[in-house]
Amino acid sequence: MITLKEIQDRFQRGVIDGDDAVLTEFTDSSKEKRGVLFGVYRNAYTARLVDVLSSDHEKLHAFLGDEQFETMARDYIAANPSYNRSARWFAARLPEFLQGTSPYKEQPVLADMARLERALNDVFDGAEAVPLTLDDLSAVAPQDWSNLVFMPHPAVRRIALRSNAAEICKALHDEEEPPAPLLLPEPAPFLVYRDDATSSFRPLPADEAMMWDEASNGVSFGVLCEMMSMYAGEEHAAMRAAGYLRGWVAAGLLAKGSAGV
Repeated sequence: MITLKEIQDRFQRGVIDGDDAVLTEFTDSSKEKRGVLFGVYRNAYTARLVDVLSSDHEKLHAFLGDEQFETMARDYIAANPSYNRSARWFAARLPEFLQGTSPYKEQPVLADMARLERALNDVFDGAEAVPLTLDDLSAVAPQDWSNLVFMPHPAVRRIALRSNAAEICKALHDEEEPPAPLLLPEPAPFLVYRDDATSSFRPLPADEAMMWDEASNGVSFGVLCEMMSMYAGEEHAAMRAAGYLRGWVAAGLLAKGSAGV
């Protein structure tokens, strides 16, 4: 005799994978065949996940329009069935899907828009941490500064975009006509972060992007200043690095607990 757990597993496979084996456990109703009745569950499952994708990627939805977005969403659902109990993580693979799947990969702006919105969602839900403050830095002895190592706040993401997706998302947010998609000569670095209860993003100059990446990898402040000399020259490198550091701390981008602080 089949167990409840086996029925549940078959039901899940029927909804997610399209396996009709579970239909043998049901009978037709007086008004409708069992295949049609079970189709209601399948359609509801897909419709709910389309709504999840739309909620997580409002700008991408607005850019594509209802029909194209739903087609894309159903393609993603078919390729990435949901096995997580929380719908919060269902859209996590959308940027990679759009970047690697035809016909969407022929439009790099789509993956970039999904990547930016994914990062905005992630920092909004990012873990809490006590931010490093300017007072913390003021307490550091001058001889210890070169050994300082900084820890990014968990609600910060560093991404790179190959297109003008950031401009398009901003225009859509401001309810303005977005610019035409444009492929950039090289990927542009962005920092995505939580500002109080709001997710924000900003572009990074090349030298700041380098400094952030190296600082995130545990490179000490003294070495960061040496590396900054490639951009600002030896005379101005320390001042440039200190300026970026001050901006990060003022914006709450670093977590307390950094080595030496």
